[in-house]
Amino acid sequence: MLLGLGIRLYDLTDPPLDFHSTRQLWSAIISRGMYYQGLDNVSTWQKETAVQAWKSKPAIEPTIFEAVTAATYKLVGKEILWIPRIYSSLFWLVGGIGLFLLAKELTSVDGGVIALLFYIFTPFGIIASRSFQPDPMMVMWIILAWLTFIRWRKTSNWKHAVLTGIFAGIAMLVKSVAVFMLLGGFSAAILVEPGIKKTVRDIQVWVIGLLSAIPVSIYTIHGVLTLGLEKQFQGRFFPELLSDPSHYVRWGNEMMGIVGFSSLIIGFVGVIIMENRSHKAFMMGLWGGYFVYGLVFPYHFITHSYYHLPLIPLVALSLSPAAKGLFDKISGLEITWWSRIGIVGVILAGVMIQVWDARVELAASDYRHEPGYWEEVASKVSHDANIVALTQDYGDRITYYGWHQVNNWPETGQLAYRELRGGKPLEFDQWFQEQTLDMDYFLVTRLKELDRQPELKKHLYDTYEIFDQGEGYIYFDLNKPLK
Repeated sequence: MLLGLGIRLYDLTDPPLDFHSTRQLWSAIISRGMYYQGLDNVSTWQKETAVQAWKSKPAIEPTIFEAVTAATYKLVGKEILWIPRIYSSLFWLVGGIGLFLLAKELTSVDGGVIALLFYIFTPFGIIASRSFQPDPMMVMWIILAWLTFIRWRKTSNWKHAVLTGIFAGIAMLVKSVAVFMLLGGFSAAILVEPGIKKTVRDIQVWVIGLLSAIPVSIYTIHGVLTLGLEKQFQGRFFPELLSDPSHYVRWGNEMMGIVGFSSLIIGFVGVIIMENRSHKAFMMGLWGGYFVYGLVFPYHFITHSYYHLPLIPLVALSLSPAAKGLFDKISGLEITWWSRIGIVGVILAGVMIQVWDARVELAASDYRHEPGYWEEVASKVSHDANIVALTQDYGDRITYYGWHQVNNWPETGQLAYRELRGGKPLEFDQWFQEQTLDMDYFLVTRLKELDRQPELKKHLYDTYEIFDQGEGYIYFDLNKPLK
């Protein structure tokens, strides 16, 4: 656990641009806005910029993690962007404690140890679980719900029933997609034993269901009525991808890139060899929930790797039956202490290789120059200038580090996504006129992306004066057309 925390805190102060920077900056902007809203010792324009940037973010899920981070900023008296990195790491490790206890319930202490090692030291998990986004917190609550559910199945007491409902409800409130990793396993285990008739008559089952559903239902109703949440439901499901064989190849490659081919195979075998019928149904239900999750969000499953984060504890649990079987065999053998030490040494060597791989990946990229660069780019114009920009992270990088909110000009990937959603192709002249109305400058910091949009590039260079340019950026002055 200490080693797992230590590797996650390595390179702690590097800006959160190493893993899905757009998603991390989204949360950073929201937390800053919440924090600055209550400050009186900052300039008016900074406060207005921070709050406006926060309010401009459409509702996706409740901003629980962002609110906790903003409260911590207030407590320490400063905005420190590595604070949520510590929180995410701790969420993941708390989930690890729950995972060990759960794997021990399903198999043995040996199975629990191997499951925990896999969960904590999978390289992708090390990188992803320190990111500023709600997913590590969601995974923690999912695991705790799994644990209390299995204990409830074993004891049928009210404490575990209520805790299961509460933990599942919080997990789905943090991020509603948690339902896929909960409902499948719960339903399968209950339907196998005691069966549907007894389940329907069991008041504890109804309490678990109500406690699970109420929080996210209240938020969803509130979001649809007041926050425009229904817009976020659009452009999520692409049934045409499900009929494309190459889609499943990409999905499989994503899975193997996250947990490894061998772990997947051994995990599947582990589920098959589970002896307890109810436990096997639970695990098969969890895998079924994961695959339904992928069918509902096919596009995001092959473009947003963090959607697969629950796969790590799922595979870790699936490995525990095989680990139990292996160590049961070893414990029955008459082997020397040197052999026992050798076995432990092999396991520790594997762990250290994983840790080193993660350390190399974290050390390979240094983003500490980014804040200063974006401050410099933004300083070229006044803070109240209106800018449309073809820039990194849909404008969030210059918004956060440069304190200048911009209107985002879509990149080719966004245009392709728009067409996939059924949007009509954009007519350039009309679109350009709409996007640059009342704008002062057109900023380009993605020069290679500008080359991929030749019509835009030609129009900018042929029509407007260059206000300023430097390393990696060009400002076109929209108020000064070429004569």
